[in-house]
Amino acid sequence: MIPLEPPLRALRLLLALALCWSAPAFARRPPRAEPPPVIAEALAVAPTDRLAAIALLEGQLTGGASDPAAWAVMVHAGEQRRLAGDAAVAKAWFDRVRKVAPTDDPAIDGATLGLALINAQDGLSGNIVATLQLVSEAGVPDTMNADRFRLLALDGLDQGSNPGKVKEQARKALQLAGDDAVVAARVRASVGHLLGPAGGPTSAAPADGPSPSAEADALRRAREAQQAGRSGEAARIAQQLLDTWPDTAHKAEAESMIRRSAVGSTGVAGKVGVLLPRTGEYAAIGKRIEQVVRLANERSGTRMQLVFLDAHGDPAATKQAVEDLVVKEQVVAILGPLLKEDVMEAARAAQSLGVPMVALSQAQDPASVGDYVFRGFLPLEQQVKALVDHAMGVEGMRSFATLHPRSSFGDHAADLFRAEVERRGGKVIREADYDEDATSFFEQARIIGAKDYKARAGEFAAVKRAAAAKGADPSKAVLPPQIDFDAIFIPDSWQRAALVASSLAYEEFPVGSFRPNRHAARVPLLGLNAWNDPRIVDVGGAYVQHAIFVDAFAPQGDLPGVQQFVQDHDSSLGRKPGVIDALAWDATRLLGAAVTAGGDDRGAVRDELLQARISGPLTGGDRFGSDREVARKLVVLTIRGGGIRIWHPPELSPEGPEGAP
Repeated sequence: MIPLEPPLRALRLLLALALCWSAPAFARRPPRAEPPPVIAEALAVAPTDRLAAIALLEGQLTGGASDPAAWAVMVHAGEQRRLAGDAAVAKAWFDRVRKVAPTDDPAIDGATLGLALINAQDGLSGNIVATLQLVSEAGVPDTMNADRFRLLALDGLDQGSNPGKVKEQARKALQLAGDDAVVAARVRASVGHLLGPAGGPTSAAPADGPSPSAEADALRRAREAQQAGRSGEAARIAQQLLDTWPDTAHKAEAESMIRRSAVGSTGVAGKVGVLLPRTGEYAAIGKRIEQVVRLANERSGTRMQLVFLDAHGDPAATKQAVEDLVVKEQVVAILGPLLKEDVMEAARAAQSLGVPMVALSQAQDPASVGDYVFRGFLPLEQQVKALVDHAMGVEGMRSFATLHPRSSFGDHAADLFRAEVERRGGKVIREADYDEDATSFFEQARIIGAKDYKARAGEFAAVKRAAAAKGADPSKAVLPPQIDFDAIFIPDSWQRAALVASSLAYEEFPVGSFRPNRHAARVPLLGLNAWNDPRIVDVGGAYVQHAIFVDAFAPQGDLPGVQQFVQDHDSSLGRKPGVIDALAWDATRLLGAAVTAGGDDRGAVRDELLQARISGPLTGGDRFGSDREVARKLVVLTIRGGGIRIWHPPELSPEGPEGAP
């Protein structure tokens, strides 16, 4: 090793001092608040399921909260993305923290260190090393600190630093890596030789305290006892873990085991809690679903005893409602909640207490929380997959354009669509987005039509010459869209989809039954179940004809039991059913079958949910899959003439050939 020359050492010192003076975030931090429980939960699952940890953290941030608790969650979301190899998303989370959090907030440390670790992939500059040395260790994720000390040890080797200090940094890196196999392997590969042949977590631990491997072993034994149904043993081990490691990253999981043991595994046979909005903005839809749940329960052979509680968008109140249903009401299962603001908190509480829950929310990913949580509604992923299956597998489409709103739903739908198309070997050629409340879409239509007059100047000149040759005014000629894709995906409401279709037609896209010229081949529009409203036919007019979209329920369908359900629903409740009603009906029947078979044992009800089958499902699925989502076959719909129709191949379509209006 070649030591640094004195001038270079002085330069590094000056750089470090400059960073200290220019970054008040590195010093004088206020006391750190207790981290949100979701961080502990994510850290508990991260070593074995990184994607689940990411889903937990980013699911917590879906609402876009910007408070100190959320900033800490953002740091951990960025760190799990970094460890998963997704540096771009990790950087986005860290940048957001540095943008929205005050400069004296503790989360700034984690974001700053995370960015330095990402940048270190391209080499250790003086700036990066100074950052690694100066950012506080307190409150920063252990995996970040592990990589920090790994890099500092490597830098120390290069600079000829004190061997004892370098070895201590390597030892600290391995200790902090803990049970995270990715980080531990990286540390061992780069600086493990400094620790001798035994360089593992146990040998790297301080001689006067319990080792990280002992903590991991205790957690493993507690989990095994929990999974085997020995909740008392799991609680005992979990309490020992908390007594030995009070600041363990697995604190939330251990406390959950203790709570589950205190609550017990049994309830009142047949008693089910239902969480729906009964007050607030969504009380009307909550009342509607409540009516359907009651009706489905009345029509079943063995009725459940239903206990309804309010879940109206307050996560803390919803968590308390789950606890009240389990502890006070002694329910054996829970149906709901409905709102995205409530569902993840309810799922975590249900999983913690060991009570099976069938969520009625399309948003978020409640089933990812754990094996006691199921979903009875229609997730976006199922819709996108069914739509792409049809477009590419049946229609033979290979390339697409997307137009979507800039919202959590629109962005997510576009991302899912692109991923599914690429998974099947297709490609999204062009994309454009727009404000959620936009009413004009001409600019976006020009983007996906590549209507760049400067780049296509020669082509535009030819268009004007052709217009003049036909006796038309060349000054009114427009550049036609460049259509090098097979269809356009628009994941939005039926109202906005109709407006988008109109803008596309204005920019001379051949959509619906509109043709800018007799040679133009139609470009189909693709959508999701938000298009399944008869009003789209009148509002969209000619421009939405032949559009293709998917849904779980078609009241005009011929599935067994559909027409009987429609008539029963109409006569009993005085209104025509929609997809929400049909989804709630099937979810209630599935839960009822499991509750009847499982008796008073919540674990048995959970197991029965994986086995339950219903006859004549209305929404394409008679059971839960291994992912605890309803395994569905969705119906493909199209617009023909004056209404929404079930899609049929052209030669089998009751309306005649595909070219017919």
